[in-house]
Amino acid sequence: MADKKPEIVNNPTAPEVYADRIASVSLRGSVARISFASDRSGGDPKNPQSVVSGHVAMPVRGFIQLYAQMQSVVRQMEASGMLKAPAAASLAVTDKTPAPASKKAAAPKKKAAQKKKSASPKNKK
Repeated sequence: MADKKPEIVNNPTAPEVYADRIASVSLRGSVARISFASDRSGGDPKNPQSVVSGHVAMPVRGFIQLYAQMQSVVRQMEASGMLKAPAAASLAVTDKTPAPASKKAAAPKKKAAQKKKSASPKNKK
């Protein structure tokens, strides 16, 4: 038997948190934690500080539901033209193909080729 979702009741006294950005997202055991941050100018408006403005802790199941709802909103924003759909190259997170090797990974081959050249009879005196 499927779980019946409880009715959502509005609570007008529930706290509302404003955030300019996400400060961190972490997982501890089966609880996902999201920390929010807001910019505060303090004494110098040209040099704002980022201050944690609130936290949300929820079970992993709720976090996955949040993620799905956020994806839905992003798709709506893309469809309305409010947000540009990302280029295929930037979707590497969802792409299962391995990323190309970095230049650093190719460097040992280059050094090995240089060693072979220096060991050749032409270079020996």
